[in-house]
Amino acid sequence: MKKIFIMVCFLSVVIAVVMISTLMNSKSVSALGSYDFAEMDLIQLEEPEEGRMMAVINTSAGTIKAVLYPDYAPNTVQNFVECAKEGFYNGKSIYAVVEEAFFLTGAYNEDGTDGYTISGKHIENECDVDLWTFKGALCSYSAKAGYGDSRFFVVNNRSLTEEELSQLRGFKNKDGSQKIPEELITAFDEKGSIAHFAGCYTVFGQTIEGFDIIEKICTAEVDEQTARPVEDIVIESIEITEYRSEEEVQE
Repeated sequence: MKKIFIMVCFLSVVIAVVMISTLMNSKSVSALGSYDFAEMDLIQLEEPEEGRMMAVINTSAGTIKAVLYPDYAPNTVQNFVECAKEGFYNGKSIYAVVEEAFFLTGAYNEDGTDGYTISGKHIENECDVDLWTFKGALCSYSAKAGYGDSRFFVVNNRSLTEEELSQLRGFKNKDGSQKIPEELITAFDEKGSIAHFAGCYTVFGQTIEGFDIIEKICTAEVDEQTARPVEDIVIESIEITEYRSEEEVQE
């Protein structure tokens, strides 16, 4: 019987005037067990190709530019793009910042407990061996494990502990060999990541400019009960355009 690699995935659940835990208390089956790591290509670490779809996310804290991956996550990207073009995200709050590791936005309501999709149905996760929860990753989220909606979170620069690195190396194949390639573990460590989210949420975009803005948002003062920034931070608009290499990209 094929052994399935199951990873506990957590994400914060933010409810107004209710004390939240830092990580979600529901469990999700990771997609990692189905991955063929021999076919892995860490495209987020490469220069984006000319003309790749790109989102310019204008926030009250500054601008974040991220390339999108409709070829890997077509349904998630389609919903994000259509929501952006319809102006759905305009004025939406950053409704939670969790342990300086990521921020959440894109909710239908102000407290972050509800999302939206163009179809009216949750979007099944579209995880792929080529896309990972590195620093700057745009990841789809909903309260329903294994699905996403208009809500998404953006990963900040989080370093892995030695214990986390050891755990990643400890996952084994049937023959006793290391399951997760050292190349990926090194990338997790050097780039910054939330490794235990890998395979649990759809990665549909990667920041190429505005890492300082992500850091600024993730280190904002937050309410201890709701994790919401004390001073409102909002998405002013999201423009869908195309990546051009002559544009200056800032790390």
